[in-house]
Formats: sequence, structure tokens, C-alpha cells
Amino acid sequence: MSHPIPGCVAFVISAFDGHGLEKFRDLIEWSASLGIENLLIHVGQHSGDLASPLESMLKDAPADVSIIDADRSKSTGKGGISVTISLGYGGKREVTEAIRSVLMDVAAGLIEPEEIDRNTIERYLRFKQKPDLVIRAGGRRLSDFMIWQAAYSELYFTDVDWASLRRLDFLRAIRDFQRRERRFGR
Repeated sequence: MSHPIPGCVAFVISAFDGHGLEKFRDLIEWSASLGIENLLIHVGQHSGDLASPLESMLKDAPADVSIIDADRSKSTGKGGISVTISLGYGGKREVTEAIRSVLMDVAAGLIEPEEIDRNTIERYLRFKQKPDLVIRAGGRRLSDFMIWQAAYSELYFTDVDWASLRRLDFLRAIRDFQRRERRFGR
């Protein structure tokens, strides 16, 4: 039996207080070294402007980085792993905005109501990735990040908080994923 590396990993941080900023770069490097193609990092709550320091720190990272918050989206790229960082942009808001956009297109006559299915909704979502693995740092509660896309994702909870996260902790999550038999809701 082969032990596959997840192609897409979502990492959920409930709150960021400014400690562990360098962990963003570390996580990108750890993921790239394993061959992970897509990395999503969600920060539920943060104080102050986190986008600017992240942009500055990650401008030379060997990755295509997108930073998304409620009001804007900024992308930089050097090639390599695809990284999306969501700052407070949760899944409830994403799904609400997608449905609102679908309804606007119905009103404009671009879509017939009977044509709406899950594929239609997915086209309107901001995040197109479907994570194989969702890692929740420092807690046991799920976040609403990617609530639609993560329906069949494997979940991993670690008691280690973001600032204390080590490469070993990340590798444990990947190893746990490799030991699982994925059922995709079956």
C-alpha cells in the first residue's frame, strides 16, 4: 500500500496575536519539501493589519501566494507551491456571497433556477480547492473555513498552538493522513 501525500492541505488557526509570524514561511517550506501542491492557511481572527507583514515576509518565498481578506485579494508569485492565506474570510460568508451571486445571475436571466446544482454553486465559490486534509492548530473545534469544499476532507486536530508548531508536529499530521483509508462520505 502506498502512502500518499495530500495534494491540498488546509491549516486553520483560530486566532493570531502576532506571535509566530515566521511560521507562515516555515509551513510553506515544509509543505513544498513534501510535494504538497496546494496549501491554504486560514486565520479566523487577528489584530491589526496582518496582510502587509505577510506580503513583505513572503515576497521572496518560492510559492505563488494569494492573501485574501474580506475586502481585498493580493497575489504574488515565484512559482512552486500554490499558497492561499485567508484572513478572517470564513466559509459562511463565502457560501452566502456565492448564493447571492447565483441569485443575481438568475435575476439577470443568465441562469435558469432549475439549472442550479452543486456544480453551479461551486463555480461561484471564492476558494476552488478541495482539501484532502484540514489541520486545526491548538484546539478541538472546527472552523467554518471552506465548509463546502472540506465536506470529504480528513480532519486532524493538534493541541499545539500556531506559535509553538514544529516541523515534527506537521509531519505527524501528514503521517496520520497517510494511515487513513479515505471514504469520501461513503
